[in-house]
Amino acid sequence: MKRLSAIIIGAGYGGMALANLLARDGYRVDVYEKNSHPGGRIAATKKDGYTFDLGPSWYLMPEVFERYYNLLGKSAARRLNIVRFSPGYKVFFENHAPVYIQGDVDKDKHVFESIEPGAGKRLEHYVNTSTAAYDLALRHFLYTDRFRVRDMLHADIMRQAWRMLGMTLVPLHRYVSRRFHDQRLHQLLEYHSVFLGASPFQAPAVYSLMSHLDYRSGVYYPRRGMMTLVDDMQRLGGEYNVSYHLDSPVANILVRGSHAYGVKLEDGSEHRADIIISNADLHHTETKLLESEHQSFPERYWQKRQPGPGALLISLGVSGELPQLEHHNLYFVDKWRENFDDIYRNAKIPEHASLYVCNPTKTDRSLAPKGCENLFILMPIPAGVSLTAQVQKTVVDRVIAQLAKAIDQPDLLERIATQHVFGPHEFGDNYNAWQYNAFGGESHLLRQSILFRTPNKSRRLNNLYYVGAGTVPGIGLPMCLIGAEVVHGRILRERAES
Repeated sequence: MKRLSAIIIGAGYGGMALANLLARDGYRVDVYEKNSHPGGRIAATKKDGYTFDLGPSWYLMPEVFERYYNLLGKSAARRLNIVRFSPGYKVFFENHAPVYIQGDVDKDKHVFESIEPGAGKRLEHYVNTSTAAYDLALRHFLYTDRFRVRDMLHADIMRQAWRMLGMTLVPLHRYVSRRFHDQRLHQLLEYHSVFLGASPFQAPAVYSLMSHLDYRSGVYYPRRGMMTLVDDMQRLGGEYNVSYHLDSPVANILVRGSHAYGVKLEDGSEHRADIIISNADLHHTETKLLESEHQSFPERYWQKRQPGPGALLISLGVSGELPQLEHHNLYFVDKWRENFDDIYRNAKIPEHASLYVCNPTKTDRSLAPKGCENLFILMPIPAGVSLTAQVQKTVVDRVIAQLAKAIDQPDLLERIATQHVFGPHEFGDNYNAWQYNAFGGESHLLRQSILFRTPNKSRRLNNLYYVGAGTVPGIGLPMCLIGAEVVHGRILRERAES
C-alpha cells in the first residue's frame, strides 16, 4: 500500500502538533517554515546575556496538554517539568493596593471580600458556574468541528441550555457587573478577554468560563521556559520522522481542479503531497497562497471579520532585582472601558494602557545575568496600526514610565541595561499576520466563535486543511492543540469515507 504524504505550511505550535499525529499514523510529513526556527509565535531572542521570550508565556488548561501527549503515549507534566505557581499572579491597580490571585477560590474569595463586602460568597457561585461552562465546552464544543442537531440534544447540553443561551447573548462585562460592583472585581474577571482577542464589552459572557482557570485550575509553567514546548514538540517529531524545512517560505499552493497537489517555495522548487495543511496565517493562506478562483475566503470575507488586537512586546534587561514583581503581573488602569474602546473602536494607541508584565527570572535565573532581571511587557494596541520608529519609541518610553510608577520603582529607566521591542511590523514580517494582529486570528466575538469561526478546511479544495489560532476552536496554545486533534480526526474520517 502506498504511504500517504502530507505537507504542512508553517511550523507553529498547532502545525507541529498535527505533524506528530499524522506521522504517528504512518504519513510522510514535511513541514515548510519561512523562519529560521519552528514554534511560530512561541519564540525567543538573546541579547546582551538576556534571553527574552517573544510570545505566549501562560501555561493554562494543563489537561489539554496532557490529553494531547497521551495520544502519543507520553506525559506532558513529566516531559515538560510543569510546576504550579503560588500565587498564580499579582495584580496592580492604578490607584489601589495590589492583590495576589492564588488560583484557589477558597483563598481568593477573601481578596474579593476585602474589596467588596459579600463578593467572596458571590465569587464562589460565579466560579462554580464558570467551571460548569468550562467542563461543558471541553466535553461538547471544543473537540469537534461538527455541530449536528443530535449532538446539541445531549442531556448535558439540554440541562444547561437556558443558562448557556443567556451567557451567549450577554456581553461579559454586563454579566460580571450584574454580580459585582467594584471595578477592580470587574477587571479581575474580565481581563481574559484580551487574550481571546476581544473586549469584555463585546465578547459573550460564555467566556466567563476562563475564570475557572484562574480560581480553580490554576496557573502553571514549564520549569525550563516556554521554548521547552517547541523543543519537545520537535523532539517528538523526530521519533516519528517528521521532516522540518526551515528558511523555506511557501509562495503558492499548487492546484489542479479541486485538488491541492503540492506547494511551490519562493526558491522555485515544487513539492507534492496527498494532503496539504496550512498552519500559516489563514488570511495570508487564502489571499496570497491561493489563486482567486481557489479562495474559499477571499478579501471581501475578511473585510467583514474582526482580527484580534495588535501588541507592542517590550523586553527589558534590568540591572538589579525587582522584588515587587511576581512571574506574572497585570496592571489595570482606572479608565477600563476607555482603554478597550481605544483599541477596538477608535483604532487609537491608548495614552495610558493596561499592561501584562512577565518576569520569568522569578522562575528561571538563567534568563538574565547574575543579579539582573528580565521583563516582558505586553501592551495591546489596535490591529492594523503601523507605527513609525519615533511614535513607537514614544509609546515604549511612556509604558516604561507607567510601569515604574505602578511598581514604585522610580529608577527603573536608569536600570535598563538593554531592551528589545517587537511591534506591528515584526508581527507582519515574521508571521504574515493579518492586520498585524498579535494573537494569530480572529477576535472571539460571538459571530467568530465555535461554529461561526472560519472552518478548518477549504470549501473549494477537497484536500486542503487549516490548523492554528485562525481556525476552530481559536486563539491560545491549548486551542491550537485541540485544533490539531480536531483536524487530524477530520482527515482520518474523510479518508475513511473516500
